[in-house]
Amino acid sequence: MRPSIRLAVWLSLGIVALCVPVQGAILDLGVPDQFEAAICEAAGAFVEDTGHQVRLHLVPVPPGAFELAREGNMDVLIPPCNHSAEVFCESGWASPETGKRIFCRRMAIILPPKNPKALSRLSDILKPDVKVASLTVLRSRIEEVAPSLCADAHESLDIMAMWLGNGDLMMDLLATDNVDAVLAWDTFAADDPRNFVVIRLPRSVAGDQACAPITAFVTPESDEPEAAQQLVDFLSEGLAAEDIFLKHGYMTDDGSDAASYDEKAAPRFEKVYENICQQVIDDYGIVEGVALDIGCGPGQMTQALAGMTNLEVTGLDIEPEVIEIAQRHAAEAGLSSRLHFICADAHSLPFPQDYADLIISRGTLPFLRDQVLALREVYRVLKPGGVAFLGGGMGRYTPLEEARKLYPKGVVPGRAMDWGSGQSREDSIFPFPVRSFEVLVAKAGLSNCTVVNEGGRWVEMRK
Repeated sequence: MRPSIRLAVWLSLGIVALCVPVQGAILDLGVPDQFEAAICEAAGAFVEDTGHQVRLHLVPVPPGAFELAREGNMDVLIPPCNHSAEVFCESGWASPETGKRIFCRRMAIILPPKNPKALSRLSDILKPDVKVASLTVLRSRIEEVAPSLCADAHESLDIMAMWLGNGDLMMDLLATDNVDAVLAWDTFAADDPRNFVVIRLPRSVAGDQACAPITAFVTPESDEPEAAQQLVDFLSEGLAAEDIFLKHGYMTDDGSDAASYDEKAAPRFEKVYENICQQVIDDYGIVEGVALDIGCGPGQMTQALAGMTNLEVTGLDIEPEVIEIAQRHAAEAGLSSRLHFICADAHSLPFPQDYADLIISRGTLPFLRDQVLALREVYRVLKPGGVAFLGGGMGRYTPLEEARKLYPKGVVPGRAMDWGSGQSREDSIFPFPVRSFEVLVAKAGLSNCTVVNEGGRWVEMRK
């Protein structure tokens, strides 16, 4: 049974305490306040799992994180960025050998909900009528990005409507239409309930600083070093913490596995993608207009659809590195003129209402933290008369013998998007399995939706 957790706030100290009856260690955890919601929930899971107590010391950045670290009263510290992590270690405030990455944040364009100006790439913010803001502390990083914006770096910086020192103010200005776009870390929008559109920038555009790990460290002054390391390990390696960070919209990897997936796993399903595309073409007859592939990965199915039709196809995925790979494949296939890719979140699609004639997605729903919101977003951008086909499986055109080769241990057809019979969370790649498509459709409250159980499990949506 979960211990009772009492939340108390001492505003003068900036402390939130997760208090349980005394058992185990009492740990002080210093956290930048911008990560409050996710870290507070993850720390609560740690309390439940171990019986230790955790006091969260929430501080603004800058300079609060440095002041807190300098005081030396913490057991575990989470610096606000990789640069500050280096300073913490060099100054002796954190023990470098204990550090472990808990999630990543990415440089991103953040746009208002529904993206009214239909901005989709970094070059779009150069448009004369676009007002852009960023944080003053990120100016050096924006200057690194500037050559990607135009030939004259100084000219590109002139597009900034304002440089601000307060992240909350920056997001408020975006929400109230005082600026059209923000260049910042994607985490500024992650815990905001206003559903901003986030377009992450790949390393090819924003350089190595495009991806910044957020790392937790045990401090040299910790009175409970073993329990403190246990907390760091829980935040960085525990499945419960990973699920929490994913739910809050944080990225738990740095894209380093994208190339491996493209080379090993994705080619196995090439024929399956073609079969699904052919099925969609035969069933719905949509071969002209605009199509979207949600959760496109390296773009095999996106490319197959473009090659088999005259559709203008856009693939969307949350991983910047996988988008770079998909763009390369499109160029190699000579389809770059009709095949486009964008790094964004399925929960807040960067497309206007009534935009796409056809929307497809295979294997993405179980990776979405809010599947109901994602279905509603798909419906919003679907054109009247359009069709969406979303789910998982191999389609009805894939022969049984081919399916058995891909899944030699067998597949339970009715659980193709779940953990599988007798399978644990540790054995599954799905962080948020879809246990009932019927319940999902009912919760979304959308009309003209049908659950299809042939060749997998799918939602067929019409508008």
